[in-house]
Amino acid sequence: MCFCTVTISSRPADAQSLKSARAEAAVLYAQIRAADARISLLGQKYDEAQYKLGNLEALITHSRDIVAAATRQVKSDEDQLREAAINYYVNNGAANSQNPLFASSESEAQLGATNVYSSLAEGNLDDSVASLKLSSIQLTQQRYVLRGEIALAARQSRAASKALHEARAIQQNLSHTLAGVSSEIHQYLVAAEEAAAAKAAAQWNKTHKVKHHKGKKYKNYYDGYPPPPANSRANVAVRAAYSYLGVPYVWGGASRSGVDCSGLVMLAWDAAGVSLPHYSGAQFADTVRVPLWDLRPGDLLFYGYNGDEHVTMYIGHGEMIEAPETGYTVHITPVRLGYGFAGAGRPRL
Repeated sequence: MCFCTVTISSRPADAQSLKSARAEAAVLYAQIRAADARISLLGQKYDEAQYKLGNLEALITHSRDIVAAATRQVKSDEDQLREAAINYYVNNGAANSQNPLFASSESEAQLGATNVYSSLAEGNLDDSVASLKLSSIQLTQQRYVLRGEIALAARQSRAASKALHEARAIQQNLSHTLAGVSSEIHQYLVAAEEAAAAKAAAQWNKTHKVKHHKGKKYKNYYDGYPPPPANSRANVAVRAAYSYLGVPYVWGGASRSGVDCSGLVMLAWDAAGVSLPHYSGAQFADTVRVPLWDLRPGDLLFYGYNGDEHVTMYIGHGEMIEAPETGYTVHITPVRLGYGFAGAGRPRL
């Protein structure tokens, strides 16, 4: 997704006509949406890099153990080869004719025994050479694999840092722009946001023919929402997600101090005993696709290509819970079917 710098007109808002003020607000709203989408995507790119880095760290540890074991095997094979070589020298070849142990003119039986022992020594030598070659090849290959894993981990670390840096720059620019918006333009921006939410709710209601509970205040967040079956994993996951309401959005967050979108979903389903990775794209891959008409509380809603931009949790009656973006807290909002909606998924129980 391309992001253009958010800009506003230098002319005072109160000097503009109503029509031009609304037009400027519409343009700014579109730019803000593009910036927010880009920030969300970068947030999940950061999570993806961290997710891959975590897996690589485990592989690197495993590979280092293999390299250490292969190194020990090479050392052992070298020792065995040295011992076999000495035996071969003592008991075979040119050394045999000069070796006082075998130079006596004893019976043919003694000579036959000597020849048998020499053959065994020669066989040990061949076996030791072959074993050393094999273990050396394995060590070289595993060292190559380890170097590749370490290089890939470094690239993932740089990718995470780059995503974080770019998102912070966009967020800083966006905050600066919004700070300079006139009160009139700000009102139109709020109106545009409300209109977009109403449109999303209307689209959902038209599709599902359910009544929207907009504006109703609930003493308990389950009031007005059909909960999953009692004591089910989905029930536990939804309740866990509710417990994070008001927790601030934090890049890569996965704790009570702060969560991002995939961190919230991961923690909620983890409370129900279902393991999901901390990256929306990987969560998309780890869940079963479900049609919208079959959505149940606890199902996940994904945005962006294969869910790589954002993820939320459906809670019923056209509502979802999410950790949206920097500057916001975990909240409940109408389901959005636009904004790059990629589909719904149900965790594998």
